[in-house]
Amino acid sequence: MIIGNKIDVDHREVSREQAMAFARRHQTLYIEASAKTKHGVQAAFEELVHKIIQTPGLWESYDAGNIHVGTKDHTARSGCAAYCSLA
Repeated sequence: MIIGNKIDVDHREVSREQAMAFARRHQTLYIEASAKTKHGVQAAFEELVHKIIQTPGLWESYDAGNIHVGTKDHTARSGCAAYCSLA
């Protein structure tokens, strides 16, 4: 999930169209939000929870007391951690 933040600011570093194209290329969801005005924040959290609930195998328990959340290698491949600039 990609969240375009600060949509309340007039000047944008990345256009909505650029962000949506990036999200499509990476087969992920794109949502815009503003922490300042709270516009889109609740929708972003609700969509995230909805996608988590829909993820097959996320809730399957494999060991007593442990929850298996996936087997994919989640090491960074692109050099991006929590923030990737699209500009």
